[in-house]
Amino acid sequence: MANPSHDSHAHDAGQHGGHHDVVVDHSHHVHASSFQLFLRVYVALCFLTIVTVAASRVDFGPMNMAIAVLIASIKAGLVVTFFMHLKWDTAMNNIAFLGSLIFLSLLFLFTLVDFTTRGMAEPGQMSPIR
Repeated sequence: MANPSHDSHAHDAGQHGGHHDVVVDHSHHVHASSFQLFLRVYVALCFLTIVTVAASRVDFGPMNMAIAVLIASIKAGLVVTFFMHLKWDTAMNNIAFLGSLIFLSLLFLFTLVDFTTRGMAEPGQMSPIR
């Protein structure tokens, strides 16, 4: 049974001056990483998850959030670097990813500054909106 989309494409190719289909061969794709590397990263992620749970049960005072964010950042870095193949990707994708992290950091920083400085001005000093 003939593939109708292929037949119609072949018919269109005849009308456009013998345009040939481009064939991309993916059979020679080589993975830059091995199963052992992915297994080591997986074990590291499992270990860091255990560390996260253990850290949540200990009171570090004001450092609780910083420790949780640090552990989560390390885990996210492992996922992005190895499972999302950013380590073996082009420089342009690395720049785009790092740029997005910088803008996200700025968003968090400006939000944190806004949140921590609310209510610092004296109510009598603020001019009413007219």
